[in-house]
Amino acid sequence: MSEKGKENKKGGGRPPSKDPYKRKYHDWPLERMAKILKKNLRFKGDPIALAWTMEPPYGTEPYTGALELVHCQFMQRSRLHGETFILDVDHIDDICAGYSYIGLGEPPPDLASGYSWSRRKDGNPTIYGSPGAARRVKERYHNITPGTVKYFCCAPLSDCPFDPDVVTLIADPKTCVYAIRAAIHYRGGVIEGITGPGTCSASWIHAYLSGEIRYTLGCRGVFGLMGVSPTEICLSIPIEALPEICQNLEEWREYEFSTLYPLYAEEPSNEERDWMKVSYEGPYKNQPLEKRKRGDDK
Repeated sequence: MSEKGKENKKGGGRPPSKDPYKRKYHDWPLERMAKILKKNLRFKGDPIALAWTMEPPYGTEPYTGALELVHCQFMQRSRLHGETFILDVDHIDDICAGYSYIGLGEPPPDLASGYSWSRRKDGNPTIYGSPGAARRVKERYHNITPGTVKYFCCAPLSDCPFDPDVVTLIADPKTCVYAIRAAIHYRGGVIEGITGPGTCSASWIHAYLSGEIRYTLGCRGVFGLMGVSPTEICLSIPIEALPEICQNLEEWREYEFSTLYPLYAEEPSNEERDWMKVSYEGPYKNQPLEKRKRGDDK
């Protein structure tokens, strides 16, 4: 037996977690990952830690307050107010069908037919112009089977009391691209996203069920109910992928591995670029990347 094993057998070393599902993350505890993301990327608030459970996570209690909100609104409070929620279906407002997508209840009876998304009570069209169009979108939804989840948990990653399944980053597209590039820096591949289904389904639920990073450009609910800025998108990352992202972000800070970095050092956008300001006749020639003005030179 190793010396470490003997030490643990004698009662020394790290005690086993009282939560059998609590991962140690080795050198990347949740607080450190949150700190690295905030240090290297620009976004408002905290990354949102999410979990789906059949019982309250160890050391937590179900929410007993008087808030009754759509689940993504609770997430926004975690992001911007630093609040933690362990939610059952009784605290989720059914003004949106998102409660059924996250597995806390059965969907509305007219959802599958396409009528709830295509016909108002007065008979006029709503989100989609026909039940058929609504059905075609619904076929691409990702849903957690009702009855397999009792609690939906959300918290700021920097102060998360449970073991998250997914972390959702809400940020501008540039920041999300940086996070994605960190994810594929050594692995390669591409990160896919769809737009059409609800953001909850296309982003955090899809990431949870697939184990892959997923994003979407948004939906009516994420802008109208959750209150996300129209300049932001939701990028959801399975927790297993987050340590590698943070490791690569830290590595990028240690050395300038390409002429396009450091991060956020691009020239101004759109008509502010030098080549947009010259006349139709010119002259103008692009400078080599290493000679261009960058964020820290301005």
